[in-house]
Amino acid sequence: MVRDFTIGCYRGIEDLELKDLANVNIFVGPNNCGKTSILEAVIFSRLYEDVDLFIDTFISRYQKFSAEYFEALFPIDKEPVVCLKLKEDQKELHTHITYEKSRMIRGDDTANIAESFELQFHYSYEDESDHQDKDMIFIRFEEKKENYQISVGNPIGNKLKHINVPCKFISFSRFDRSERLLKDVDELLDQNLRGELIEILKIFDKDIINFEVIGKNRTIKLFKTGQKQPLTLSDYGNGMYKAFYIATSALLSKDGMLLIDEIEAGIHNRALAEFISRLLEVCEKRKVQLFLTTHSLEAIDIILDDCNDSPADLAVYHIKNQEQQTKARRYGGSKLTNLRNEIGFDVR
Repeated sequence: MVRDFTIGCYRGIEDLELKDLANVNIFVGPNNCGKTSILEAVIFSRLYEDVDLFIDTFISRYQKFSAEYFEALFPIDKEPVVCLKLKEDQKELHTHITYEKSRMIRGDDTANIAESFELQFHYSYEDESDHQDKDMIFIRFEEKKENYQISVGNPIGNKLKHINVPCKFISFSRFDRSERLLKDVDELLDQNLRGELIEILKIFDKDIINFEVIGKNRTIKLFKTGQKQPLTLSDYGNGMYKAFYIATSALLSKDGMLLIDEIEAGIHNRALAEFISRLLEVCEKRKVQLFLTTHSLEAIDIILDDCNDSPADLAVYHIKNQEQQTKARRYGGSKLTNLRNEIGFDVR
């Protein structure tokens, strides 16, 4: 479980501290306050575990991978970039990430200059006996003609074996990332989780009985009772695609984290309550820590109602930019429920 999270400088966020994170964490606030950037910062904090996830997230927002964008994301004179405090049983992991950029000369040709940049992860891992391990891992991006060569190294010693936090990131802007979805579906089938996914899909169509990945183009098709020809996800529309994507990611995030940007986007109102309830149920069962952004008061009320029996499992953070510092006001589940019931308080 991630308990505390600090963003020193990332995008427009400066000196943001998120304390006492819960099992379910909702980020709200006006447009451009940094809600999505918080989710991305979580991705960067565990980049060393899944470079492909980072590249996929980066391309989904910028459509390409470029060092120029990195300069805007990680100003060199602003440190630390991201600090993460992760609590596992009685152990705590502290991660401090910094960014460095350098220029390299290829061979003896001083006119032929390439760029490289590097993310450094400094770890401090403490257990209940105050025993402390330290390590450093770097990820270097080196310019190679039209793309970059990515290398991962550890100049200090072996990578800490106990650092392994599964993580999935879902954003409305990246639903065309079909290759990532197909890879996840293959993993889901390998883990024999087909039945669990079908039960979630029944929220949108109770007659769905199965799905398969068919043909050389690997198209996902859904089979229904009494219907000879299967339907594709696109036949159902974007809502089913999103639900399929989120459900698959939730089932694969056991003992890890699931980050969803704009949970309500694309899901029909009639299915939203049951879908969110089932998602929370899956995440609780599989011990998945949720990080959500939303503009929907309806979605917040659904989650408040579902967490009514265990309000300590929920935290809502209102994000606000203020005088070169990003502030987060925390509302626990019980407090926000009371405010909603008593005065109709709109946390957004």
